[in-house]
Amino acid sequence: MQPREAVLLADGLIHNSSISIVVGALVLPFLSQILAVSFGLWAREYRLAVHGLRALLVSTALAFAAGASVAWIEGGPLLFNGFRNLMGNFLISAIIGIAAGLSITDDAGRRYLIGVAAAVQFAVFPVWFGAEVVLGLPGSDITRERLFGFLVNLGAISGAAMLAYARLHFSKVR
Repeated sequence: MQPREAVLLADGLIHNSSISIVVGALVLPFLSQILAVSFGLWAREYRLAVHGLRALLVSTALAFAAGASVAWIEGGPLLFNGFRNLMGNFLISAIIGIAAGLSITDDAGRRYLIGVAAAVQFAVFPVWFGAEVVLGLPGSDITRERLFGFLVNLGAISGAAMLAYARLHFSKVR
């Protein structure tokens, strides 16, 4: 991951600029990393899953650092507050995971858009945490909710993609 994309996303979160958020998400690689973990686990290709997990951890750390750096340079407050509730996060992430898993058979240019959706759904959390660590974390309830939302998104995208892989596999077996 190039840190400059996460910096654009962080700037978008601090200023609540949807343009900066979308432009930053255009090139964030989170979906391919999540899919590497998902497919690696589903196909029992554990080296692929571990490689994807390492890349995901590095990208998450870079996104966190970008959020912290932009918050330190620009100050606050962080104006973005477009987080969904946990059920909304789960449903959108599951749809993204299914679409991403099914797109392996017929890309037709749509995977790029699915990647943008996944990046926005996933990357806002580590960037938000990085910025808020510098600016001052909100109450523990909000912090816990954001952390749980991050984990829900990760699990839903990954799990739904594995279900899509299984569906494709079993439809070809018959």
